[in-house]
Amino acid sequence: MAVPKRKTSRARKLKRRAHDGLTEAQRCRCTRCGDWTLPHSVCENCGHYRGRALLPVEGF
Repeated sequence: MAVPKRKTSRARKLKRRAHDGLTEAQRCRCTRCGDWTLPHSVCENCGHYRGRALLPVEGF
């Protein structure tokens, strides 16, 4: 079994993990109301997706 010859330093360990951070989900504008929504999902503000009303929303 392979055993490391030296302890991995904190700096080296953190450099290796530099790309493990989470990124914020991309958002796109709703074509009907202009509110920010997740792509390929129903708009929470107006209830429309690809030009069709899918969720009943009061106020629209």
